[in-house]
Amino acid sequence: MTQETLTSQFAAQLQSVGSRFTLVSKLSEVRDYVGKLAEVVQAKRIAVSGHRLSSLLFPLGSPSPRFEVASQANMGREDFFSMLKIVEIGISVVDLAVAETGTLVTTTWDESERLVTALPKIHVALVSRSRLVSSLREAEAYVSEVLSQSGGGVTVSLISASSRTADIGDMVILGVHGPRDLHVLLIDEELPGD
Repeated sequence: MTQETLTSQFAAQLQSVGSRFTLVSKLSEVRDYVGKLAEVVQAKRIAVSGHRLSSLLFPLGSPSPRFEVASQANMGREDFFSMLKIVEIGISVVDLAVAETGTLVTTTWDESERLVTALPKIHVALVSRSRLVSSLREAEAYVSEVLSQSGGGVTVSLISASSRTADIGDMVILGVHGPRDLHVLLIDEELPGD
């Protein structure tokens, strides 16, 4: 399957469940996207998972964004946990994306990094184009390898859409157990790991 076919299939699967999909070339475009999104939803605070991602997206000395950036790069662990309760947007890097299902696969060793994907109202997931695979079978091989090498303590999350439930009167309610809105940015650059 060609890269274009994988990308089209992945985008279609995401959009079929109400997620937003955008192609970007480099991290500066991610910064612009997040800035515009924050303005539209009037976000005052965002959280960024990972020290390196935070410093790449919002480097010291760059123009100050109109929102507060929370990261373990600029605050202690306890303060970061507290901030996660009130941030509007969470930004994270995804380990793999599965074209056939539109599923995002993340592996984290630090609970605070996982919570960036779960607590904010909006989750912005960044995926390197090279991390797009065609099937869950390919993702399974990756997850098995991570689990066997981790020696425990790793959390694997599969994200396929924004949080939703229809438990109450068969009405779909968004954002019950996680973000109301999922934005996936497929980027040509390799993204940092921490």
